[in-house]
Amino acid sequence: MARITKKSDVYSFGVLLLEIITGRKPATDPSFPEGQSVVQWVRDHLRKKGDPAEVVDPKLQGRPDAQVQEMLQALGIALLCSSNRPDDRPTMKDVAVLLREIRHNDSTAASTKPGGGDSRKLSSSPGPGTTAAAGVQVWSPHCL
Repeated sequence: MARITKKSDVYSFGVLLLEIITGRKPATDPSFPEGQSVVQWVRDHLRKKGDPAEVVDPKLQGRPDAQVQEMLQALGIALLCSSNRPDDRPTMKDVAVLLREIRHNDSTAASTKPGGGDSRKLSSSPGPGTTAAAGVQVWSPHCL
């Protein structure tokens, strides 16, 4: 029997976040192969197709660029939370900081752009292999 730890709570949060972002729940989605988790589905999909935007729930697609960027950053955080290695998972405190940073980056980018606050691009969002304010790597290949 698996031991319940803070790191397993982080994993569970990552699974929940993936289910929200993808709109898929393996227990009720007949398109999932038997026994496949949403974590494995996302990882397999990213390995095969490489475009993280394709795993986002179709109901969420077509949103403004800033919102899509937020979803993709949240996807990176979810994958970090659901890392196979517990030591690679952030603490929930770090997860909270990372999630707040997504919104902070969006607000900062919109308010500092010339011409007002209706800009939809994130200029300071963490890219692949970068670290966010919490000092936690948001996206890396080992998350897959």
